[in-house]
Amino acid sequence: MAETAHCSHDRAFLPGTIIANPVIYEAKGEGAVSVLQVSWDGPESKPGQFFMLRMVRSGVVLGRPISVLDHQKGILSFLVAERGIGSRELVQGRPGETIELAGPLGNTWPSMPDSTGASASGPGSAGHKPIALVGGGIGIAPLLFLSKTMDSADFRFFAGFRSRPYGLESLPNQNLTVATEDGSAGYRGRIPDFFNPAEYRAVYACGPVPMLRRIAEDCAKAAVPCFISLEERMACGVGACLGCTVRTKQGNRRCCADGPIFPAEEVLFDD
Repeated sequence: MAETAHCSHDRAFLPGTIIANPVIYEAKGEGAVSVLQVSWDGPESKPGQFFMLRMVRSGVVLGRPISVLDHQKGILSFLVAERGIGSRELVQGRPGETIELAGPLGNTWPSMPDSTGASASGPGSAGHKPIALVGGGIGIAPLLFLSKTMDSADFRFFAGFRSRPYGLESLPNQNLTVATEDGSAGYRGRIPDFFNPAEYRAVYACGPVPMLRRIAEDCAKAAVPCFISLEERMACGVGACLGCTVRTKQGNRRCCADGPIFPAEEVLFDD
């Protein structure tokens, strides 16, 4: 990647082949959402991490940061929403086309022991408070990846959408609560309108900033640990360009290199 080649810590873009890329959601005024599946011979990725992606045929110079939805048997999966030129090219990518990937990048969701010492991804926690996974829109992706590593008794998944939900097929119904702003599925409204963090031993959240702010405030009031995955515009993805600054109580941090996951109580949300 020419614009970051000067950085010794840069992750080089490596080629992959699109295996499948079905569009799973499309609505007027919102753009399409696809599940991009790519062959990958590089390092194993973990829940919470992301890749910089770009099409080889693209006129776009910079990659787009996309959270990992899944990684199994040499195939990486991403939930991609059409938001601009770069993401539109990814959504429209065809099986057999070459795509460039840099990653995995960023940190991972923390382990949150229960009172017995069992970790967030370990079994044996059914008799204790579960962890709440709260996702808004495509923010469900890194949480879905995490849920696949957890015992079903140890988490509850809350998913919020503007309209028709998508991408939730892997979740057991008993673990899932859905909310839609137009009332087309599940609860009518937004997740923070009815979510009670006091029922959980920790909350992990990813989604729009207004949702994250509300969840963080409610968790602080309930004294429940909360971790949030932030989305910022990125150029390099490795902390060299300082273009994805996050304001925290410890000073400015880089979303790509220091995050994207931060303890919610450390983040200073813009007013």
